[in-house]
Amino acid sequence: MIELFGSKQDCCGCTACVSICPESAITMESDAEGFLYPKIDVSKCSECGLCKKVCAFQNGYDSSGNILPPRVLAVKHADETTRTSSTSGGAFSAIAEYFLKNEGIVYGVALDSDLRVVHQRADTLEGVEAFKGSKYVQSNLDGIFESVKKDLSDGRFVLFSGTPCQIAGLNEYLMKADKSKLFLCDVVCCGVPSPLLWEDHLRLLEKKNKSVIEKYFFRSKVKGWTSPTVQITFKNGKKDYKTALSQSHRALFSSLNAMRPACYNCKYRNFERPADISIADFWGIEDHMPDFIDELGVSLVLINTPKGETIFDNISENLIYREGTTDMCSHASLRTPLRKPPQRDAFWIAYQKYGYEYIVKKYGDCAFFGLKRVVKKFVGRTLRKLKIDKIVKKLLGRV
Repeated sequence: MIELFGSKQDCCGCTACVSICPESAITMESDAEGFLYPKIDVSKCSECGLCKKVCAFQNGYDSSGNILPPRVLAVKHADETTRTSSTSGGAFSAIAEYFLKNEGIVYGVALDSDLRVVHQRADTLEGVEAFKGSKYVQSNLDGIFESVKKDLSDGRFVLFSGTPCQIAGLNEYLMKADKSKLFLCDVVCCGVPSPLLWEDHLRLLEKKNKSVIEKYFFRSKVKGWTSPTVQITFKNGKKDYKTALSQSHRALFSSLNAMRPACYNCKYRNFERPADISIADFWGIEDHMPDFIDELGVSLVLINTPKGETIFDNISENLIYREGTTDMCSHASLRTPLRKPPQRDAFWIAYQKYGYEYIVKKYGDCAFFGLKRVVKKFVGRTLRKLKIDKIVKKLLGRV
């Protein structure tokens, strides 16, 4: 019997093995942490071995055609309305718009009607609009790889965006298919948290606010690009971007405890990207191009392949950009492995025993909001001390 992976750290959940199986013998099933893993139905399996062969996460990925080092750009979309509604500088919007104008298909990540994080196919600007903005949850790829393959076989131009492991998985799944009209765009990924915790987060928000969530923005610019915040709109008209509860999912993300096990074994945290173009926020730009930064956001764009160069040349007229270097890229996701927190096992044991609200208070609070309390405490203590000093000096002056 074929063993797809020895440890959960060896499976990123990209679905390439599911998609390539000629017997439809593999399905994705959720584990206790809410992550999907492939499972083989031995009664259907012919042991052809394609599922093992297609695994880019275990077998490696081809970066032989890459430009090294990649071309580094600080990018702003020329249209400020587009930038305002984007997570950073609107680079993805410019790329997607180009494909739509050329009757292409765009694949990206959206929130569906139930606020599940899923990959979708779009051939209109309205459809692509749902792909804008970061989603800090692992997306569901059910049927997507097969859909991409069909679009390519029909001669369509295709833009596929996703995490590096999803990009590498798709590329391997397509194998000898004609990929001349396929363009790959990865996000510089910090790791993917559990879809199960995401669902619990939504239910808790709705329970506390006594209303169904209408819109959820993982990275709103209501406070500006340099101070991103979660913003939630409820059907009763209430909006929340200030409470600790509204920011609690982001807090768990920052704690690193909620990540998929494979994220601590990521193969893509480097400059040898599996995609033609990589996009991210250009954090740290104030140290290198202080006159270029503003609160509407700036994208970091890495041009990784000649195909990426061609696409960027075709969209550059819609962009304001400057050249940079890899030394300016401060993203840890481009340089160092993701650290597995020593308390991760305790985190999940606590979740299974006590539930979501408990871990938010115990781990989310410490990871994110605890720092705010420490700062407030320090400032308060300092101010109190200053007042005491003034009083003492005043008293001494009277002696």
